[in-house]
Amino acid sequence: MTRLLSRFAAPFAIAALMAAAPAAQAGVIFSDNFDTQGNANALSFNGFTNWTVTSGTVDYIRSGVAYGINCTGNTGGCVDLDGSTNDAGVMSSKSVYNLLAGSTYLFSLDLSGNQVRSENNAVSFGFALANDLGSFLASDLVTLARTNPFGTYTVAYTPGSNVSARLVISNAGGDNVGLILDNTRLQVPEPGTLALLGLGLAALGLRRRRAV
Repeated sequence: MTRLLSRFAAPFAIAALMAAAPAAQAGVIFSDNFDTQGNANALSFNGFTNWTVTSGTVDYIRSGVAYGINCTGNTGGCVDLDGSTNDAGVMSSKSVYNLLAGSTYLFSLDLSGNQVRSENNAVSFGFALANDLGSFLASDLVTLARTNPFGTYTVAYTPGSNVSARLVISNAGGDNVGLILDNTRLQVPEPGTLALLGLGLAALGLRRRRAV
């Protein structure tokens, strides 16, 4: 009975450990939900508290106010990453982050399809050299159709040496319709999160050895 119980208990214990890992919050360095930038839509907007539009234009959107666009939770503010000048925007963080060698950093954002026109749009985002925004240190490319709902996308970066970086978000194209951006975050996973993941994997390995 004991052997039978432990055999079936092991997978549940591992599942519990893996489920607990995401619950252990990462250390948040920066976050922005764009809700406090104003109470009205603003075309070709560059008055963000935490971001500079370094190329092209973006539009600031209030959820449900116009254009048929809704932000996450159907409330607050968000950003149309291809503004109103036929020149898609590039947003960079005003803050420079001094990233330490060997530490893992997670840059996450919420993106949806353009919600307006039946076309796919693409956005590159990631970490770039502080003084050379065209030089990505780590990046990801997300392509979404108009109807794709908001999802969270993350790029991880572990520098080999200390480096000063900015966060960069760049929409491709230039037809005044882009992906919709909301909820940006820069995080460092806490040791407890990594420890739980490691413990879960170790338990899984132990179970496999016993089963041989």
